Amino acid sequence: MKVMATKEFTFDCAHMLSNHEGMCANLHGHTYKLQVTVTRDELKKEGSSQGMVVDFGDLKRIVKELIVDKFDHSFIFWEGGSEAERKIADIVQKNNLKIVKFKDRPTAENMALYIFKVLNEHLKDKNLRVVKVKLYETPTSFAEVYEDVSYF
Repeated sequence: MKVMATKEFTFDCAHMLSNHEGMCANLHGHTYKLQVTVTRDELKKEGSSQGMVVDFGDLKRIVKELIVDKFDHSFIFWEGGSEAERKIADIVQKNNLKIVKFKDRPTAENMALYIFKVLNEHLKDKNLRVVKVKLYETPTSFAEVYEDVSYF
């Protein structure tokens, strides 16, 4: 049996999907909803977090610092994107506005995978691991990344 804890977050940002054959090739924004699910081998046995996978306040602080604060109200720029995307990113950056350079096309799937990897790298020393990231791009569309389907 696995015990997991999930915390939900929201953030707003803009992006575009260069070379996309639909409307998402245009600059647009989303209010993303992010769900992060973590587990540990055993519940904490002592201290103020006894009986917990993680204190939700601690998880909130970590995800906010590493993910939400970075992405919220930014333009996510794909370094391999179109000339138009690079020009927009250049204007944003020259005006000291918030930009996130992304090595992959900023799809919900790639963003969820990035979040999963970044959080797991940070949490490995805390005896915690992310088992699932669910990133909603719209209220009805989301991407998921998870460690092992047998948990679900």
